[in-house]
Amino acid sequence: MTPQIPETTQGSPTIVGEPWIGYIRVSTYYEDKISPDIQRAAIEAWAKRTGRRIVRWIEDLDISGRTFKRKIMLGIKAVEDGDARGIAVWRYSRFGRSRHGNGLNLARLEGVGGRLESATEAADTRTAFGRLQMGMAFKFAEFESDRIGEQWAETRENRLARGLPTTGRKRWGYVWHRRYLDEDNVLHPEWYEPDEELGLVVTDLYERLADGEPMLSACLWLGRNGYLGTRGKPWKQTGLTRYFDSGFPAGWIRHHPDDCPCPPADPDGTASRAGLCPTKVWLPGAQEIIVKEDVWDAYQKARDRAKKKPRSQVAAYPLSGHMRCARCGGDASIGGGATHGAGGVLIRKNGYVFRCSERKESGTCGGVYILRTVAEEAVLKSLAEWAEEIEAEAARLAEETPDDRASTAPATAEDRTARARKVLADRLAEISRELDTQTSLVSRGIIPEDSYVRERDRLTGEQLSTTQQIAELDAQAEQAPTDRAALLPVMRGLLERWDLTPVRTRRDMLREVLHGIWAYPRLILPDGTEQAPYAVPVPVWEEKPTPLGRQWGKAAAQSE
Repeated sequence: MTPQIPETTQGSPTIVGEPWIGYIRVSTYYEDKISPDIQRAAIEAWAKRTGRRIVRWIEDLDISGRTFKRKIMLGIKAVEDGDARGIAVWRYSRFGRSRHGNGLNLARLEGVGGRLESATEAADTRTAFGRLQMGMAFKFAEFESDRIGEQWAETRENRLARGLPTTGRKRWGYVWHRRYLDEDNVLHPEWYEPDEELGLVVTDLYERLADGEPMLSACLWLGRNGYLGTRGKPWKQTGLTRYFDSGFPAGWIRHHPDDCPCPPADPDGTASRAGLCPTKVWLPGAQEIIVKEDVWDAYQKARDRAKKKPRSQVAAYPLSGHMRCARCGGDASIGGGATHGAGGVLIRKNGYVFRCSERKESGTCGGVYILRTVAEEAVLKSLAEWAEEIEAEAARLAEETPDDRASTAPATAEDRTARARKVLADRLAEISRELDTQTSLVSRGIIPEDSYVRERDRLTGEQLSTTQQIAELDAQAEQAPTDRAALLPVMRGLLERWDLTPVRTRRDMLREVLHGIWAYPRLILPDGTEQAPYAVPVPVWEEKPTPLGRQWGKAAAQSE
């Protein structure tokens, strides 16, 4: 069953008219950033001018138009489902800047009778000339995207020629000095200076890793000693490996050449061409070297020895990817265990437990340690309970008359949101009338200008606050409520064929039903009794739980 889009009257003078979806996109390119408020106002004016009504707002903020892995796909799906007549954008370039993606997705819209309209570009796309105008607008959008891409390529080449990384940002172990003009109008170049403390840490870690210390050990050492990455977050093994492999502290800049013959990246994907290609060249950088050449060579040899055949990325257990640590809210990954059998024989148990990834990789969370069987039993028990509740509710509703349901049904979240939004919209209209009245009074000399300015500032402040509240409600409305009854077949399928269904299928089916499974650690209750670790599956129709907080040290040790 397709969830219906909540209707609103925003952008339309009446509650009648064609239902349309308003789409807002803010580009990643600085020169192409257009305020969401400007786009929203233009679309609302278009809807009012043409007698349409905006029934849903979809926003993609700070996302490139080169990819269609965006929320715009939800709007296209809604038009295909008949929930809206078409999609309205500020300009056609907001829809996308990819020739491949524009053609495919516009064909999807028009294939079901839908339309794409621009609020600021007058083109009747129902006519041949209007479609030509829209096509030209898409061509110019694509041209602008290519032009910006070429400018960034020139910028990268210029930076490499000066011995700088292609992207100017912080590098761990260094102090980043940006380029600036001083009081005497002298331009000071960008440069990287070794950090007095972190530089020594980086050097020490390179030497330890070159001597064969595992990367995970270095990551744990950093986490337990309070060292954070350049973004203020604990290091993870994958990120730390990329940093050390980059060779930046050894005086190198790792770069993917633009003339590499590797295939282009997927135009609708998120991975870059450089990220997908293993080919890299090493260029000498202008930064001061803090890792000697012999240490760097020894580190590379140690890394080559440590590399193993890539492991299969296919999950072997149905709950993998769904488990969460209740302390930090992060992922919990599968781990093994071991025990001694008869005669002291060591018996290894693969996939025995789930454990907090933050504890495993950085040591910055007390974490959890829960048996996989305990978590799976909790999931199956919850699925059975939810299925029974849904079936009982359906049976009760079937016995009630329409009048009974109308009199006993509680107000839904959609009803409460719609009422709250109407109150705010009415207040916004009232503020506009009050501003018009104040402007008329001051223009006719009935009130002094200083009184008008004070009242205008008060009203505009309230207008801004009310507009922000409406935007928050609209953002909440985008998350369509989940119909539990629609998920009943999925739950029953999991319960009846759990052991027969392939692992990947079970994981996909669980993703439809669950936000995740939160694992709670062993706790000592106030009365002195012990509470064993337990798992709480959280369905998609409920809110995600708040993390308990990262606990470490004596208290965490007592609870494990």
